Amino acid sequence: MDNGGDAIASLRDLLAPHDIAIEVDYLPWEQAQLRAAAGEYVGYFPAWPSEVRSGFIASAPLGFSHLGILGKSDNDLDYRNLIHLFEQYKVGVVASYVYPTNIQNVLDAYGETLHYASSERELVNMLNRGSVDLILASPEVVGHFSPSKRAKKLKMVTQFADIPLVLALKQNDTNRARKDFLDDLLQRHLHSNTAFTRPTHLVGTYINTPGVEPFIHFIEQIYAELGISLKLEAVPARRGLVLLNAGLSDLDVVRVAANMARFKNVRVVEPTLALGEHILLCDKAVPCNLAALSKPSNKILVTRGALESLTNFDIKAKLMFNEKLRRTPELLKRYEFEYAIFSTVFGDGQQYANDFNILPLRRFRLNHVVNRRLDPLVPELQRTIQAKLDDFTPNSVH
Repeated sequence: MDNGGDAIASLRDLLAPHDIAIEVDYLPWEQAQLRAAAGEYVGYFPAWPSEVRSGFIASAPLGFSHLGILGKSDNDLDYRNLIHLFEQYKVGVVASYVYPTNIQNVLDAYGETLHYASSERELVNMLNRGSVDLILASPEVVGHFSPSKRAKKLKMVTQFADIPLVLALKQNDTNRARKDFLDDLLQRHLHSNTAFTRPTHLVGTYINTPGVEPFIHFIEQIYAELGISLKLEAVPARRGLVLLNAGLSDLDVVRVAANMARFKNVRVVEPTLALGEHILLCDKAVPCNLAALSKPSNKILVTRGALESLTNFDIKAKLMFNEKLRRTPELLKRYEFEYAIFSTVFGDGQQYANDFNILPLRRFRLNHVVNRRLDPLVPELQRTIQAKLDDFTPNSVH
C-alpha cells in the first residue's frame, strides 16, 4: 500500500509531531515475531493483544481490527441460522494467528468445520475457488488482496466486536519508557473510532427450556419500547454464551447472573427479572437427598451452567451433560435416568411434584445479558425494564 499500511500510517502520524521516525521492515507474521524476540527489532506491529508473546509488553490500543465472517455475495445464507453458521458452513481461518480468546472459543466449539490457510491471500483464493463457504478475516485486508471485481462480490455476513491493535515491544527498560511515552500520546491525542450508533435491530439467543416464553415476550417488549427489533434464536446454553462473549450475538434473553463473571464481554443488565432455583429431580423409587449427589454410582443429568452454580456441593456422582433442557423431565419419566439437576423460577418447581420427588439446592438471580458493545444502551434498558417489571409474571426458566 502507498501509505505502508493504515496502522503503520497512523503510528507515523502520531509520532511525527514529536520528531520521532519509525523504520519498518515487512516480514511474514511468524518471522516478524521471531526476529523481534531475537532482539533484531524494537517490536512488531500491529498485533492483537492475544498475539503479544512472552517477553513483550503491549502499548495501549493504536487502532482496531474489524474482524468478521465474509462470504460471496451470491451465496444466500439462511439468516435465521446466522449464529449457527460455523456448524453449517466450511469456514477458512489463518493457521498461524493467535486469535483473541473470545473468538478462539468459538473456533474451538466448531472445530470440525474449520479449514486452515497460511495467509489472508490464501483465504481469499480458497473462497473464490469454492474450497470454503466463508472466511474469518478483516474486510480491509480482504479488499486489499482481492481484485476489485471480486472484492465487490464479497459481503460481511457477521462481525465480531472490534479488536484492539497494539504495538508489541521487546521487554526492557528502554522500551518500557517508550511504551509510557506512547501511551501518554494516545491518551492525549487519539480518539476511539468505535463511537456507539444506536441499533435498529439486534440478534439474540435464548435457552429452549420450559417456561422461557414469558421472558422472550418481556424482552421483546422492552426493546420494542426502545425502537429496536429482535431476531432471537434458541441455542444450547454454553454455546449461546460463547457466541455472545465473542460478539456474534448481541444479547441473551435471560441467564443466571452469577455465572457471567468468566465472560468478560458479557454485561449483566439490572434489575433482576426473577429469582430462580436449582432443584434435584428424583425418580420416586429412589432416595431424594443430598447423599444422592455424592454417591459415585448415581447418574445425574445436569447442564454445565447449573454445575458452575453448585461448586460448593459435594458432587461425586457421574454427571451426564444435557443442554437440551426441555428433554430433562422426559428422560427421567422414561426411566433412562433417576436424577437430574433442573432449574426453575423460585417456587415453580412444584409443577413437577406429581412425577418426581424434589430437593431444592440453590437460589439464584435471573437477569437479561448483553454484549458489552451495547453498554451505552444499558441505562435506558435498565430504566425500561424497571418500569415494566411489576407487570411481569415469569414461569420456569434456566
